[in-house]
Amino acid sequence: MDEFDRKILDSLQRDSALARADLATAAGLSESQAARRRQALEQSGVIRRYRADLDARALGFAVTAFVHVKLKGHSDGNARRFRDLVRLTPGILEAHAVTGDFDYLLKVCVADLDGLRDLVNGVLLMHQTVDRVRSEIVLEILRDDQLLAL
Repeated sequence: MDEFDRKILDSLQRDSALARADLATAAGLSESQAARRRQALEQSGVIRRYRADLDARALGFAVTAFVHVKLKGHSDGNARRFRDLVRLTPGILEAHAVTGDFDYLLKVCVADLDGLRDLVNGVLLMHQTVDRVRSEIVLEILRDDQLLAL
């Protein structure tokens, strides 16, 4: 990966709908060179996907929270069942296996506090693998651009 690839990636992470000519200009390459490099970055998996950045509040999702989850046991089966639950549960935006007192950290986004209660009490705590849950409600989002420093 060289400086041209970094310029392509930086431009695309800021605006994935960039026109081919604009991407080439930003990278300092011809359109065909920029297109070939972009395709190579996609095929290698460096670019995983393209998607729209939606405004959760504008769509009625007013509550973002971080939910810490402790499993009852650390068997492969428990981890697999919990990962399946996470994958299939709407409202969970991110899920990370972490170190510390809890096993997982989830970022969730729901319509309201009732939705958070239903997710925590009705889904997570009811699941056979879950021992404990602690949640923290986001009061203000200071930054969420998710831009990598290239």
